[in-house]
Amino acid sequence: MRKLILLFVLLYSLTNISAQQDPILSHVFFDKVKINPAFAGSEGDICVGIINRQQWMGFEGAPKTTALNANAPLNLLGVNSGVGISIMDDRLGYEKNFRGSLQYAYFHNLGSGTLRLGVEGGIYNIAYDGTWITPGQPADTDPAIPAEKDNSMVFDMAFGMAYTVGDLFVGLSATHLTQPNFKFTSTEQSHLKRHYYLMAGYNIQLSGSNLDLKPNLLIKSDAASAQITINMIALYNKKFWGGVSYRTTDAIDVMAGIELFNGIKIGYSYGLNFSKLINTNDGSHEIMLGYCFNIGFDKAPQKYRSVRFL
Repeated sequence: MRKLILLFVLLYSLTNISAQQDPILSHVFFDKVKINPAFAGSEGDICVGIINRQQWMGFEGAPKTTALNANAPLNLLGVNSGVGISIMDDRLGYEKNFRGSLQYAYFHNLGSGTLRLGVEGGIYNIAYDGTWITPGQPADTDPAIPAEKDNSMVFDMAFGMAYTVGDLFVGLSATHLTQPNFKFTSTEQSHLKRHYYLMAGYNIQLSGSNLDLKPNLLIKSDAASAQITINMIALYNKKFWGGVSYRTTDAIDVMAGIELFNGIKIGYSYGLNFSKLINTNDGSHEIMLGYCFNIGFDKAPQKYRSVRFL
């Protein structure tokens, strides 16, 4: 049964690229620049992070995603801004997606907070391996599936804006702005559909204790459907955290992590799927590694506290 389900998932992802969702990452609230370039350089330090997600463990051909990001503040000619670079490798069965992009963000003090505007540009490559056979199934004969290996590369863009004031942040962004078309030699032309994100979060400092609560909200939509993620993180003594995320129609993620004395962050999450795939896999695992440091560059003025954990 699970092999038939996998076949359906793979066919759906290929024949409906225009509806394909960007990869799901539980730790996106720790590295917001992955979906919103306006946050590049917003932490005030040079930050490098990597996230690896193994989805639907025990399910051959299931999604595997690795995302790497580095960003830093930049004060060039008196202009407060930030720059970043992102690399993403996403695999699902016979499909491999690669994205490499650069980000730039401009910071401007507005009222009692900071307005950030960011742009991102880079390449997006999709590759199919038509020789990959669904486990336990005969060779695929669907004409939409390439008979051999095939790939197509396009230029991709994103835009984002964010506003931070005190312990509150709100961000809006859109990926795949130009909805680029992929041209394959053996399949019909397809494209990436534009995705929209609304992200918000707040830091609640509990008086008389070393505990902070950080509720977060993420709404993702391709204008045809939407997914809502509600996240709550509890931070103890500014170093230890635990939390839970609820993702509508999909899963619940439980996470925990620590920031070591030298600024290295280590996080882990386990996702329990409750969709129709619940009986076909052993859950999803995600690991995050991050490191922030400063080498004396001028920092852009910051209007909120401790964004390392948001």
